[in-house]
Amino acid sequence: MGAITRFKSITTKSVTSSTRKTAIVDSNLKLSQTSIENAKIIKKPKLSKPKPKLTKSSSDLEDLLTHITIPQDLSLPPKYIQDHTPEFIKGIQHILKIDPSLYPVIVHQNFKSFSSLIYTNVTMNENYNNSNDKENRIHTYWYSLIRSVIAQQVSGAAAKAIQTRFEGLFDGIPTPNKTLKFTPEELKSVGLSNMKVKYVQSISEAFNDPNNHLTRFEFYKQSKLDDILIELCKLKGIGIWSAKMFAMFTLEEMDVFAEDDLGIARGMARYLNKRPELLKQIKQECMNDEESQLLLKRKSKFANKTDSKRNWTPIHDAYVKYAAKRFSPYRSVFMMILWRLSSTNIDVLEKLDE
Repeated sequence: MGAITRFKSITTKSVTSSTRKTAIVDSNLKLSQTSIENAKIIKKPKLSKPKPKLTKSSSDLEDLLTHITIPQDLSLPPKYIQDHTPEFIKGIQHILKIDPSLYPVIVHQNFKSFSSLIYTNVTMNENYNNSNDKENRIHTYWYSLIRSVIAQQVSGAAAKAIQTRFEGLFDGIPTPNKTLKFTPEELKSVGLSNMKVKYVQSISEAFNDPNNHLTRFEFYKQSKLDDILIELCKLKGIGIWSAKMFAMFTLEEMDVFAEDDLGIARGMARYLNKRPELLKQIKQECMNDEESQLLLKRKSKFANKTDSKRNWTPIHDAYVKYAAKRFSPYRSVFMMILWRLSSTNIDVLEKLDE
């Protein structure tokens, strides 16, 4: 009996010891498996190669919008029409008649520069008949040009800060007459450079002169766009690009085009790159166009420059300008589309209307 009892005792201990060993082995196995699984989890992302995705930096905007269906009748969404000025919508409809493929680029986002909430759409119509309205509008023109000078070669935040300080100089609303009473030092104190002080004074002198064309509302209403641009370019600090932006965003001219603008050149290059047959057609037609031939003899602003950082191939200014003629008399609208294709930030342009 004792032997049996001793045997049982030994057996129990052996089993217990064996069980413990098994548990330890199982535990070690589990730990090993866990370590292996964790190692796999850590290594997996390094080994995986995700499929390339379309991004704004690596793809043209048109590639990103292929999911938008183009309706057969090219009808615009009611909300889109409501959110824009009537004249701008007319321009959009004109553009779509010429090139329906631009529909996705147009409707995927509003053009806030021509928002119906901002624009009163009364720039050149009968609502400006009495003298007070005309004077107010001329004042708006003056201050728009002043703000364009302030915004030159500075960031949007810096321009806003300078504009706020500039307005702080006045006891009430800024005017050309009041501006001319400040010394250069006072104008410099708000953040204007020596050159910009001269520009602000020059523009204010012009708008303070009742004999200057730019102070007469009838001049803007009755003159051709080219004549208005010529007068604007007589002002110090206002070049042809600034004059065109003023005409487009402040005068609400619908047929402005700036072929020498970087964003426009890039947008047009991307537009025509998607439409090689159209580019070929444009080049052929330019051979018989006298103005285009003269432009082709000049050095292109962007096509002759090499830049390793470019992700687009520039084309000659002459082709850019000629291609836009198809969309006249709504080239301003087409410019907005090209800026969008260019993926250019146009806040600097839109702040002219704020």
